[in-house]
Amino acid sequence: MKRLILLAGLLILAAYPSPLAAQKSQALEFNGFASWWRFDRSFLLENHFGGGARIGYNLSDRMGIEVVGDFVQTTNLAATQNVKVQTLSANVVVNFPASDRLTFTASGGYSHMVFGPDAPYDFTQQLVGGGLGFRAFLSNKFAIHGDVRAQYRPDNPFFNNAFTGQVQGSLGASYFFVPPQQGRGWNKNYQWYWGAQGGAFVSKTNTEAYAYDPIIGGHWLITARRTALYVAYEQAMFLADAHAVIFDPNSSNSSIGPAFRDVTFSDVRRILFGVLAYPSQKVIEPFAGGGFALQQVLNPSVDCSTCNLGEATEAADRVAAASSKAFFWVLGGLQMNYSTKFNVFAQYMLTSASQNFLLDGNTHTVQAGIRYSLGTSKEGVTDRR
Repeated sequence: MKRLILLAGLLILAAYPSPLAAQKSQALEFNGFASWWRFDRSFLLENHFGGGARIGYNLSDRMGIEVVGDFVQTTNLAATQNVKVQTLSANVVVNFPASDRLTFTASGGYSHMVFGPDAPYDFTQQLVGGGLGFRAFLSNKFAIHGDVRAQYRPDNPFFNNAFTGQVQGSLGASYFFVPPQQGRGWNKNYQWYWGAQGGAFVSKTNTEAYAYDPIIGGHWLITARRTALYVAYEQAMFLADAHAVIFDPNSSNSSIGPAFRDVTFSDVRRILFGVLAYPSQKVIEPFAGGGFALQQVLNPSVDCSTCNLGEATEAADRVAAASSKAFFWVLGGLQMNYSTKFNVFAQYMLTSASQNFLLDGNTHTVQAGIRYSLGTSKEGVTDRR
């Protein structure tokens, strides 16, 4: 073991010395690691090896943020029950460079820890935590990253008047994306971006609770200096048929009683128009926007098995009127720029509610996607005389 540590140290020292852009503002870190977990003694769990991944972003040369995901599978001390633990943490990281090749770190933040699957280990904890670590750079883009982290909360799921404390140690390898325009921002002005997005569409009807279904689509983005025109087409495909009711005085029976008819559908389409704003042009930048959308339920099926021809025609007209409406929407998100032409993003969208629509109340959408510029949207003007 000592020889391996000595060999790793010699490799680090022998690496060609140069100022490391990976330690500077706007650099992105992608890290995978193995970990060792020491659980709170009151949990009566075996300490065990686990693993995880992190994504970090340098807000400045000295300060950054990171998101860390951990997973470990262990057993209770009696070895009679398997227990899985998953943790998602968000931290602020402060860097303390010791040299061009070695940086020490201190971090602190919040952890969401989920135990399971069976009682008594079927609970969730929210904890605050902190850690100390190091990065030993092998090159401008690769490093060995190690740290020790501890999480704390003032109560305990098993004993009154006791606190909870968990500790993890990790060691892994990191790759750094270093932007070519580091520190100078990104010139994305007047570009035509074409993109694709997918995620989860969260909606409910007047007879059913919220459900999560997949949604995919494409979009068109025309950027100006700090704003952009946004046009998108999206379609949600329900994993199971949605059920709603519409008012119909001709109906004598439905799932909720007379004067209503049952409607079944499984697809929703929408076309969105709006404006996005980009307050800062960095490697990772926030954006927000709003606009209006045309939203349509596709091919709704109304239960009219006992209708005569006139009642069936009227019911079809009623469900058609309830299947298409206009809405307002707002969204916010984060965009990661790999170059002037290519970026990836994640966003959350909220649409307004509308009366007499087959979807009841607001809809929510969480998405991720990519964009690629096919060229400039602003032609040069040449004055010829």
